[in-house]
Amino acid sequence: MNVFKQLVKSLYSPKDIASFRFQGIGKTILYVFILCAAAIIPASILLGLTISSSIDAVQESISSDIPDFAIENGELTSEANKPVEIKSGDMIIVLDPTGTYTEKEIEQKQNAIGILKNDFVLASNGTAQVFPYDQAGNLTVTKDQITDLANQTGQLKPVIVSAVIMILYLITAFSKFVEVTILALLGLLIRNLVKKKANFKQLWVMSAYSITLATIFIALMTSLQAAVPSQGLVVWFVHLVMLYLAMKELPARKEPALPA
Repeated sequence: MNVFKQLVKSLYSPKDIASFRFQGIGKTILYVFILCAAAIIPASILLGLTISSSIDAVQESISSDIPDFAIENGELTSEANKPVEIKSGDMIIVLDPTGTYTEKEIEQKQNAIGILKNDFVLASNGTAQVFPYDQAGNLTVTKDQITDLANQTGQLKPVIVSAVIMILYLITAFSKFVEVTILALLGLLIRNLVKKKANFKQLWVMSAYSITLATIFIALMTSLQAAVPSQGLVVWFVHLVMLYLAMKELPARKEPALPA
């Protein structure tokens, strides 16, 4: 309960952040983990809905909208005599037995699946991964087999969504600990400028609480699906301002007495 109280208090009070500097490092690490969990809630909900709807859309499109095809001897064959392009939600599916489409064209569609003449292309957020059919040897794949696989994937949606959210949490936690450490290192410079008394451990603890405001703000903007211009610069500016204001609350460093 105390950790949650500190979460709220550190959103607005540099004085409270300064008072946390004597807190144990273990409690601070726990705080960062809890902050990360709170921060990814909006992104996790949106990601889960996107994955679920994409699986449903792809499953329906493959079974009903795409003509029969087969991948055999490293090449796609189909009853279609021209490329077929289907939009399912945010995902675009391209079936091209003619060799018209290229990897680059699939990539430009941002989120797309390309079943091309010689390659399978998966594009996510404008980045494409290419899987040549001939790398699978003499494997034969038909539309019915892919439809069965899509149906099995649909049944595993809760597992897939949970796994992706866990990966997102681990990546977020790692990046936040790196963020806190970098901020604490910058705090050493700020400490010397403002001539305050604090060791690195205390600065690390203060940095962990100083990132709260910007982290929660970005989480709220994500939940509203609103873009923040120059997000990285804004986040680090707020981090540094919060740490600076907190350090202004610290006792002044005693200067060595001059010899008589």
